[in-house]
Amino acid sequence: MAGERNSGTPGSGKKRLFFALWPDEDIRAAIADAAATVIQHAGQKAVPAANYHITLAFLGAVSAASLADIVQVARGVRFLPFTLQLDRLGYWPRSQVEWLAPSSLPLQLPDLVDNLWNKLAAMGFEHDARQYRPHVTLSRRAGAAPNNAQAHPVTWRASSFVLVESRPGKKHPIYTVLEHFPAGA
Repeated sequence: MAGERNSGTPGSGKKRLFFALWPDEDIRAAIADAAATVIQHAGQKAVPAANYHITLAFLGAVSAASLADIVQVARGVRFLPFTLQLDRLGYWPRSQVEWLAPSSLPLQLPDLVDNLWNKLAAMGFEHDARQYRPHVTLSRRAGAAPNNAQAHPVTWRASSFVLVESRPGKKHPIYTVLEHFPAGA
């Protein structure tokens, strides 16, 4: 599978996919409120609230024919619901991304990510070697972090994850949730 990745352009028979925690509308609004200073500072570079998520596993462009197998594998991922406290604003200068993240992780989140990647590895997907840093991207191509930005904590109860397709849009990618996977023992 990993060798199949490409740009996922239309007509290529590929879909650009990722697994994510997907907030409901109330959490999206709370994230926007918590990060109002960053979002206002970001202007046109701000990520629309409809695109807020926390990536669990990025698959890249994969064969559309693999979709059913990917969904079936994800159905086998078991995890218990958990609560995230998004309370830390930050900025990565290299990628020029402003973000909101939890200052501490519930044990269930890295366990969910590991469980998901273990199942995907059996299909030939390669796990990114970089350390997992869960975050909600607030803006891209930001020249610098806003001064003295403070976040009001957002409490997010995660009881499912989703499979998402990403397609290019005029200003921002267009995300479509393809499948939901609820928590369960």
